[in-house]
Amino acid sequence: MKADAVVIGSGIAGLTAAAILAKKGRQVVIVEKEPRMGGALKQFKRSKISFDVGFHYTGCLGEGEILQLLWQYCDILPELSIIPFSASGHDTLHIKGFEQPVLAYYSYERLSAELKGHFPSQSAAINSYFSMLQKICEAIPFYNTSLPLTSFLRGYKSRPRSLANYLEKTTDNPYLQAVLAAPAFLYGVPVRQASLEVHAMVAHGYYSGAYTVAGGGQAIVDAFLAVLREHGVQFVTGQSVELILVDNEKVIGVRTSREECITCPHVIYTGHPAAVIDMVPSSVFRPAYRTRLQELKNSLSMFAVFGRTDISGTQSLDLTNYFYIPSGFDVLPNSAETPPRNRALMMTKTRGRSDDSLRQDEDGIILLRPAYWQDVELFHNSTKGNRPYSYALFKDKICNEMLHAAKETWGVCGSIRPLAVGTPLTFRDELTSPEGGAYGVMHCLDQFNPDIRTRLPGLLLSGQSTLMTGVVGASLSGMVSAGEMLGLEPLWEEVRQCR
Repeated sequence: MKADAVVIGSGIAGLTAAAILAKKGRQVVIVEKEPRMGGALKQFKRSKISFDVGFHYTGCLGEGEILQLLWQYCDILPELSIIPFSASGHDTLHIKGFEQPVLAYYSYERLSAELKGHFPSQSAAINSYFSMLQKICEAIPFYNTSLPLTSFLRGYKSRPRSLANYLEKTTDNPYLQAVLAAPAFLYGVPVRQASLEVHAMVAHGYYSGAYTVAGGGQAIVDAFLAVLREHGVQFVTGQSVELILVDNEKVIGVRTSREECITCPHVIYTGHPAAVIDMVPSSVFRPAYRTRLQELKNSLSMFAVFGRTDISGTQSLDLTNYFYIPSGFDVLPNSAETPPRNRALMMTKTRGRSDDSLRQDEDGIILLRPAYWQDVELFHNSTKGNRPYSYALFKDKICNEMLHAAKETWGVCGSIRPLAVGTPLTFRDELTSPEGGAYGVMHCLDQFNPDIRTRLPGLLLSGQSTLMTGVVGASLSGMVSAGEMLGLEPLWEEVRQCR
């Protein structure tokens, strides 16, 4: 088999890269180790309820915003029903020790007014925080598409600032600190390790408006697959890439776990950067670079409960995602020493599969709580279907704690009957994510994430571990990795003109 490019992994980064390359006439093969395509975006079913793991809502889908432009360019936008959250849309934040819930509107203006209503003496701090985030993002091409892309990417490694230090200087109110730090939940970095710049890139997308897609993440996967099939992209599923073949210090192809060879001059690898080390000859990467990849810290994982609940008890949840968060900077605990029962908790409804799913009385509930690898390290040698009984007891304990916390915090949810429970082991095994990191490698203060380009001509990295996290970040990494093959600035010009 021959191709112009092999894309390893079929998550949103790989699908985006493949769609762009195929649109430009390149022959593309996607190799996916799982039987089903889609990575963390694909849904699973329990008791006829479809559950999303990696997609709940996103920013940047407004008119002229980057994800909307990119999906238009990839020709999947006509296949999707984008549902903007209304002007009154918000998350609901319950802060430990603070009597009233805070409505975290998906709007700078409305959120500012809400916070000033709760914290009238903190108006200057609130204004400072929002102004800082907007100033940071105004200089980022993904949010200000009039800017060139190449110069930004090549100069991206400026020294980041501490989010915690900035917030401490801005306000001494622990409840306001918790609200402003809450978006850290969406990129999996403890607040004291988080950078102000990464926080701004994630938070700005939601403060500017939030969106979901009818049918959830599976609808996005299905739209991409339909377009890719039209362009003649080939899919190799149920196989992993064992080796990236190299000759004369250039990529010449890949060999899969079934001994199938695919000849190609370019490989886009979307998995954890450390895993690529064993795929290439030892001489390809310098020892310092190999060590750097091996020592990358991973983002936090999640405990997850997927359940069914009484219809009448969930109607009032509407579109809201509910969060229970500790005050101060403990939105994400700084270490596994914080017991799971004392950590933040998120509750959201399932989004269903039909075009009007958001208006139906869906009866699926997802609970999410931050998790560390150390929480499950005792069971790390076990595999799916071969776990010890003590692991089942551990899962039951975690599940019961989360159900109890949900009932105590949000009595509206009624009686939740769990259908599936996930831990960092689940994320590790299902998503091939070392230590179960939910957002790839940490984007944090004391490490630089690897560039998309590598010193091996023809090998490019992609996915959440490179540019940014989440659906937006992974999609942009897919665009940039394709752009490194096609020409970054010409591609960027085409994408941003897609209005």
